[in-house]
Amino acid sequence: MEKVSLEQLVKITEGRLIQKGKTDWVTGAAIDSRKIEKNDLFIPIKGEKVDGHRFIETAAEKGCSTSFTETEALDFPEGINIVLVESCLEAMKALAKYNRERYDIPVIAVTGSSGKTTTKDLIASVLSQKYNTLKTQGNFNNEYGIPQTLFNLQPEHEIAVIEMGMDHLNDIRKSIGEVRPHIGVITNIGTAHIEILKTQDNILAAKKEIFETMGAGDIALLNGDDVYLNKIREDEEPFSVARVGIRGAGLSLKAEQVESSAQGIRFEADGEHYHFAYPGIHNVYNCLTAIWLGRYYQMTHDEIQHGLDAFKPSGNRMDIVKVKAATVINDSYNANPDAMKAALDMLWDMGKGSRRLAVLGDMLEMGEMSETGHLEIGAYAAEKADVLIAVGPESKAYIKGAGASLADERCFWSADAESAGRLLKKLMAPGDVILIKASRGVHLEKTLEMIQE
Repeated sequence: MEKVSLEQLVKITEGRLIQKGKTDWVTGAAIDSRKIEKNDLFIPIKGEKVDGHRFIETAAEKGCSTSFTETEALDFPEGINIVLVESCLEAMKALAKYNRERYDIPVIAVTGSSGKTTTKDLIASVLSQKYNTLKTQGNFNNEYGIPQTLFNLQPEHEIAVIEMGMDHLNDIRKSIGEVRPHIGVITNIGTAHIEILKTQDNILAAKKEIFETMGAGDIALLNGDDVYLNKIREDEEPFSVARVGIRGAGLSLKAEQVESSAQGIRFEADGEHYHFAYPGIHNVYNCLTAIWLGRYYQMTHDEIQHGLDAFKPSGNRMDIVKVKAATVINDSYNANPDAMKAALDMLWDMGKGSRRLAVLGDMLEMGEMSETGHLEIGAYAAEKADVLIAVGPESKAYIKGAGASLADERCFWSADAESAGRLLKKLMAPGDVILIKASRGVHLEKTLEMIQE
């Protein structure tokens, strides 16, 4: 973050300086005292379990010049500025909005039920071949994480790609005023968070919050094969709409001659050939979004292809690793029915000529759709895998869904990630292709760690 004066900081946050320190500016901001650098601002967030105010002294020792506080009833360390604010969270968001508005650069916001992190990473990988690109790191995609990404904007950045996650209605709305995108991307409308939002129409409404600051000259970039996203009509919105896909009508960019194999995907779009190292039809959609944006920002075919080639997945997402002569697809970060099917398709394509093992944990937050969803994925897994290891209490429905299509001796159930690791260690053999996927709360990364020992 470029330097922000103490006077500006107080004005931006509508705060009050209650202790004067030695330095009259900040050059960064953090909510984690362990990540504080010299002359940073410390933002002590009150969480459900931990109150960040306990770490103001630690932040001062690490070199912060300034700290927010929501209370005067503390013994503050000497030598740093203390700014009293009504809410540290709202003050953080106000500062993030200020830093975003300092730079007149294109901002792309990305959301969706599945694939949003991969799509965000792909977009950034492509655009960075021509532009200095800032992107959301890790899972910093909520109202606490988005400001921390925006703090990283610097004068050298030419474009920003911001991921926006949600669990509830109004989640994206809480942050969209800070992001103010020129292009809003929605990858798809699936059943993630259906337990909370009840219907896919409600999920669509929650995702559409990404467009709320957009107007004339801005663009909604959508999956043109998604029936819910096709409810968004350009003649009913103040912004333009572009669609990418494989089957839909009126697509701005369409993939044709699509092939998916162990070597990845190949397809043609608008007369140009592209390839991507990761298989699965879902990755065609991810690539099309990045390609459309590359073309929109006047990149050449070679620049775009180099960006696809340079793609590196975020942690525990489509991470392909070798373990004892077996190939493991580690996609253990999250799961919902659409993402599960996409991952199983990837297992099918990568595993041609090999034995395919699917280690599938619970899909959480499915609510009343939980049993139906798990039964459906069990049946789908029976078509795509030779061996199924179901992990967690809800996953018993995978076994039931697989039914007679997958013989009993090839279906296994484990109570947790550790027992699944022990079982997989016994079952796996050289040459196998193994998919590991579940909702984050199942912690299937532990299963991978165990087979790597």
